[in-house]
Amino acid sequence: MSFPEERLRTGLPAAEAKHLAYETARHPDWVQDLLRISSHPMGGTVPRKASWVLRHAALCDKSVIQGHGASILSAVDQSADASVHRELLKALLEVSKPELEELGEDLYELGLGLCADTALPVAMVHVGVQLLHASGRRLGEEVAEVWRERGAHAETAPLGRFLAKQLSSLRT
Repeated sequence: MSFPEERLRTGLPAAEAKHLAYETARHPDWVQDLLRISSHPMGGTVPRKASWVLRHAALCDKSVIQGHGASILSAVDQSADASVHRELLKALLEVSKPELEELGEDLYELGLGLCADTALPVAMVHVGVQLLHASGRRLGEEVAEVWRERGAHAETAPLGRFLAKQLSSLRT
């Protein structure tokens, strides 16, 4: 049984989307379908809904996405939609620590890039910081420099405070 893609539509009520997430947790074979749908290069409503359902399925039951870390990163690479990226990366953060550490270098580079790219929405900086921490890599001067620069020119005061807090935790 494959994922019922026709249910991913504009105006999908939140309750129905959550129900799809719970159903996905019971049908782990749907994960590959959701990744395929999410990775559509043009983005749009259906890929956004698919990535949202996948993330919420992972929140319901983390085991549903175990072993899919590399596939999630691949779907991010294929999509050009920042909303899809955010949902997929949040889902990725739910995989096991050993799997995240296997992807460590990729997570580190992606996280650093998200923190540095001022063209991305502010929420992606938070995801970037999470990816950096999840990478299992030592966060040194390269990260501090990006956080310092981005924090000095932060689009919002909360982002500036968040990055200052991150910098402070690097030094302790």
